Amino acid sequence: MGEPSSPASAPPPSSLRGMLELRARELGGRPFLTLPDATLSYAETDELANRVASVLGGLGYGAGDIVMVRAVNGWAMVAAWFGCSKIGAVYLPLNALLTGEPLRQVMAHSRSRIILVQDALAADVEAVRAGVPDLRDVVVVGGPGGGPPRLEDLLDQASSTPPPALVDDPGAPTKLMYTSGTTGVPKGAVWSRSCEALWGRCYGDELMPITRGEGIYTCLPLFHVTCQGTLLATLWRGGRLTVDSGFSLLSFWRRLREADAVMFTYVGTILSALARRPPHPSDSDNPVRQILGGAAPTDRWHEIEERFDVQIMETWGQTEVASCYTWPSRGLPQRPGTIGTPSARCEGRIADEAGQPLGPERPGELWLKPVGPHVMFDGYLGEEGLAAPTRESFTEDGWYRTGDLMAWTDDGDLSFVGRHRDAIRRAGEMIAPSFIEEAALAHPWVVEAAAIGVPADDGVEEEVLLCVVAPEGIELDLAEVASFLGQALPPYLVPRWLRAHLELPKTPTTRVRKFELRALGTSGAWDTRRRRWAPAPEST
Repeated sequence: MGEPSSPASAPPPSSLRGMLELRARELGGRPFLTLPDATLSYAETDELANRVASVLGGLGYGAGDIVMVRAVNGWAMVAAWFGCSKIGAVYLPLNALLTGEPLRQVMAHSRSRIILVQDALAADVEAVRAGVPDLRDVVVVGGPGGGPPRLEDLLDQASSTPPPALVDDPGAPTKLMYTSGTTGVPKGAVWSRSCEALWGRCYGDELMPITRGEGIYTCLPLFHVTCQGTLLATLWRGGRLTVDSGFSLLSFWRRLREADAVMFTYVGTILSALARRPPHPSDSDNPVRQILGGAAPTDRWHEIEERFDVQIMETWGQTEVASCYTWPSRGLPQRPGTIGTPSARCEGRIADEAGQPLGPERPGELWLKPVGPHVMFDGYLGEEGLAAPTRESFTEDGWYRTGDLMAWTDDGDLSFVGRHRDAIRRAGEMIAPSFIEEAALAHPWVVEAAAIGVPADDGVEEEVLLCVVAPEGIELDLAEVASFLGQALPPYLVPRWLRAHLELPKTPTTRVRKFELRALGTSGAWDTRRRRWAPAPEST
């Protein structure tokens, strides 16, 4: 398997800027990125980053300044990210789907003074600008002009000369990533230069070990770490990356063939959608050998591998952990439902509430301890800014509490159980929602399921409420679903409440926002114990 061709005696780059400039010198005009709105070589990407750095510097921004970017997948996201790395600015990619108060909260919390925003998304920023007192400069990408300055116009006048070298400071902040908000208000995770560069190299060498010139495909959003990791892995390995604007079931395999991609990244909903399509003789006629992601449907794992002639690499990670992800370090094929083991950059334990390690098959919280400084995020942005990120998720002796429930399997791998805050305490038992959700998905007319805890009648413990989605045009008989689950689950796992939804609220990375489901309580749900409906919510 080909390795990046850097001199054996040269240390690996300790920043994104160093990585980009190294590959631009080596690979120059070779293809690097195919985006919805641009095609760039390695040299063109480096030059574009220099021009963005010149624009930012001309506006008065430099090392340590936070630069917000709100755009869809395209050249502007990449140019802003790499341009920030050139001058030591801190790149903050905003979720392009955030609007209203959630958008204002993130923007105001960051205290950034500048935003680069896609013209089509600029109205959302303008609508909340009065509540973002630190915002000074708005630069628009695209559009007819006549309003705020356009990035394209500024780039025409910008220098393509690399900016002066940065002071060597591996711990300097380089990226601010707000969490997806699956359990509440998003928090800003602070990444250092060393953290990001190490993550990119490990992502390439361990998770996406392509050879020079090979292609990768992704349709995930560039404001999310999975797509960013895919891009940096491609950069480090010297490959080609095709980034689409989003997932299209009808054109997915055609786009992969056009990209000549040997790998693609997934989330569970993508694989579920692909598997639900009727089989076709051309299913295995594709260049892909391996796919990377999380939440692959365990009941269709082998079917997907065999039908499409691919190997699934199931991993686990968070915005916070960077290169301290889990992965199948012992190689493929991987056992369905497992996520490998923690990387060599950290220690891992499955712990009970007191922090004591648990043995095989005993669910507990995953704790990770990085082996050195700046291996994972340095903390969350707090009142004292980037210089002193808060360490609220770390123990006094340096363990990061992930908030995710997992268990060791008998053969030493990890299996994902659920979010720690998603765990349901019912009649003295801790219930993992995934057990109930998997049983529900075995029902022929349930395509999505999310189990949550709601207050029990005693006001102390919880009852299980299961939210389900049926295929379009199908009306679920919830009493029948309850009977189905009664046959499939032990009594203590059978939900008391069931509620049908047209769709489940999700983050842009398709994780279910369970705190929104909890906010509905039992309204509109079927009480299987008393066989009656609770009052309907205002919307589902």
